[in-house]
Amino acid sequence: MHVVLFFGLLATGCASVRGLGSAEPARQSAAPAVQLAPVRKSAPARGEDLYPLDEALKDALTGPWEQLGTGPWYGNSHVPACAYRNERVILVNVYCALKEPNAFRLDVYSPTRGWVSIYAEAKVPVSTVRRGNYFSFTAEAQPPPRPEAGVPPLALPMSFAELRRYDQRRSERFLPTCYGGVELHRPRGGCLGELAPHAKKWAERNKPFFAHPPEDWYYIVRELRALAAKHGKHLD
Repeated sequence: MHVVLFFGLLATGCASVRGLGSAEPARQSAAPAVQLAPVRKSAPARGEDLYPLDEALKDALTGPWEQLGTGPWYGNSHVPACAYRNERVILVNVYCALKEPNAFRLDVYSPTRGWVSIYAEAKVPVSTVRRGNYFSFTAEAQPPPRPEAGVPPLALPMSFAELRRYDQRRSERFLPTCYGGVELHRPRGGCLGELAPHAKKWAERNKPFFAHPPEDWYYIVRELRALAAKHGKHLD
């Protein structure tokens, strides 16, 4: 169940962009564009290794970003999304409009660790301010779907259309999720379904992130906003 909300798309200017065949964050060394992430020999207990928010960002910065495509996204068809991948994960700038909105959402997909979605909103474009200016800063984490959930496994070589179908099927299954952060300055959090017993542990693990996100967060926001000037589209 999606619990990250989008409250408005009031927008101002756009960041500059540097040229890209594969988009490579400046502080990252070269790496193969796509490699399948290694499969774990023994999976951890369900909920015991939910994808930490800071680790999802680190995985997003392990190598250059290859563009998958731009287009409408499930549950948000009027705002274009831009998707990229590296050797470990697929990442999506869910609000990839040419004109920058005041909200920003990053989704990270790992074949072995699951899905993370981080949402921020301020009175001005998020790429221009820091955490203290956000009035909403929330996130969700979800382990990879079980085979019986009816969702095909995520694969890094997926096309944009295949990724969009995967995300729709994942979303429509209302799979167990942990969430937290602040929404309109009000704390929120918990875990749903079979993940409910892990709510306290997940909240404690990610509490520092919500209070003081790492520099990786600000860096990715700036990079994706810069790329939106090249790959984004106008709002419908």
